Order: sequence, then structure tokens, then C-alpha cells
Amino acid sequence: MQQPTSRQLYAYWDRVRNGRVAPRRFEIEPARIAALLPETFIAEGVGLLGHRFRLAGTRICEQFGRELRGADLLSLWEDADRDAVASLLRTVFADAAVGYGRFKAYSHTNRQANFEFVLLPLIHTGEAINRILGAITAIEPPFWLGAEPLLRQEIIELNTHWPDGVPGFMAPGGADVIRLARRRFRVLEGGLGEGD
Repeated sequence: MQQPTSRQLYAYWDRVRNGRVAPRRFEIEPARIAALLPETFIAEGVGLLGHRFRLAGTRICEQFGRELRGADLLSLWEDADRDAVASLLRTVFADAAVGYGRFKAYSHTNRQANFEFVLLPLIHTGEAINRILGAITAIEPPFWLGAEPLLRQEIIELNTHWPDGVPGFMAPGGADVIRLARRRFRVLEGGLGEGD
């Protein structure tokens, strides 16, 4: 993550998380990240394949030339890129990973702009990760961005980051139990003893 919005949002999310797998949605205070809000969004997981925008910042909507609230996050990409982003989202939701990457976007006149994005897990209800706090930020925004809507996106790179250095389901202490889709997993240290 190189862009200031991504780094600041991650730092805020990590402070609120306070060593847990993910913070709760109600713990995110918009006033504390007011300067970042135009480039941030919240998406919810709806079923196995849906990731609907609940909120999308004004700058993101201006750049894409439409209101994104209610749209599926995956609708920003086509074909193989959509599958790759869906796989990254599954890892964020299932394993409490932080996803991030870069993409190139094209206007109808084929002008290009580069973007960075970050996907941070949130818990809204229950114990499972079911929301994402994210940001989409232009890298060295061209002068025309916001005047010509972005119509097509192409993934440049995707990355996964484990905030505690290991996958969330393997983190020590309070993060060793994660409920995913009504399942409960527990990771215990040690191994099989003699006779096991």
C-alpha cells in the first residue's frame, strides 16, 4: 500500500481492531477519518458471490461517473479480473486478510488512470466478517479524471496481507477462534502425542 489514503485508512482500522481479527462496523467513526471519506467505501457480503456497496465516497462515484451505492463491487471488473478480485474478497471474508492491489481504468475515449485499492475486514452483526471497509485512490490523478467516467478496469496486481504476520485463523490469543458461515474453527498449539 503506497497511497496516503490506503496507508492512513489501514492504520486507523488497525488501531480500532486493537489486536482482534477485525473491528466491528459500529466502532468505525467517520469523523476520525473525515479527510479520507471521499475515497472510502463500505461493502457487504451478500451470499457467495455478491459484494454490494453500502456506501461509496463522493470522489469514487465522480470518477466512475455514477452512484455506486447498491452496485456490486465485482461489477467494476470483467471476466478473469472479476474472478481474481472475487477470490481476493473470499480470502478477506473467510480468513480476515487485508486485500490490496492496483488497477488501470479506462474512459470511453480510452484515457487511462491508475488506482490503488485496499479491502479491510469488518464485523457488522454476529461474529463473522460480513463487511469490508475499503478505499479506491487514484495514483497521480490525471487532469481529466472525474470529467470522463471510467468504463473499464484492468487489474495490475493483487496482494494479501496478514496484519499479525499469520493468517487470522492462526493468530495467537483471542484471534484463535473465528466463526465462518456458522462453522467454528480452533487452532491449538502442539502436536500429536504418543499413542494419538
